[in-house]
Amino acid sequence: YVLQYSNSNYFSLSVFFFFFFFLAVYQLQQEAPRPKRIICPREVENRPKYYGREFHGIISREQADELLGGVEGAYILRESQRQPGCYTLALRFGNQTLNYRLFHDGKHFVGEKRFESIHDLVTDGLITLYIETKAAEYISKMTTNPIYEHIGYATLLREKVSRKLSKSKNEPRKTNVTHEEHTTVDKWSLILGKPERASCHPVSMGSKGASG
Repeated sequence: YVLQYSNSNYFSLSVFFFFFFFLAVYQLQQEAPRPKRIICPREVENRPKYYGREFHGIISREQADELLGGVEGAYILRESQRQPGCYTLALRFGNQTLNYRLFHDGKHFVGEKRFESIHDLVTDGLITLYIETKAAEYISKMTTNPIYEHIGYATLLREKVSRKLSKSKNEPRKTNVTHEEHTTVDKWSLILGKPERASCHPVSMGSKGASG
């Protein structure tokens, strides 16, 4: 449908949608898979002191994939067969195993963002990957069946717009709500920034990183 409103109403509606996009992010964070570390049943020689029982030593990507067992959010750490001394996070997400080169300088990282523990790194990575995968679908659902319709905001907003329009002496311009939603999506993306991805070098955590 089409709403008619002034510049001040345009701003109010922008803020309103902006709030619910952040609400969407929070909801997606709650829905993201939880980390499930796969513990090595044996003691691994030469295990780095900053890694725990999730470290499985020198194993192949195929062995890592088998250990994860197709469980969403499951992860292990391994030493690369191709590059000994280099360590890899094998993480199960989206029905595939993703491999990320791990770094440590007092804190753990695969990109620019540092973490105190591997658990925190994996938690953040799963949330990032999930939001990247689901955000567009979630926003689409919000715009076709808005949350605010179910909590009474639509009525309040219409009444507020109606009151202000009745005081206006000028012919109000028409603005398509869909255009406003796209504008808000752009603002939302700019504020959140691009999610972290990871690969063989310290980059960020959403691309399907490859590591030996």
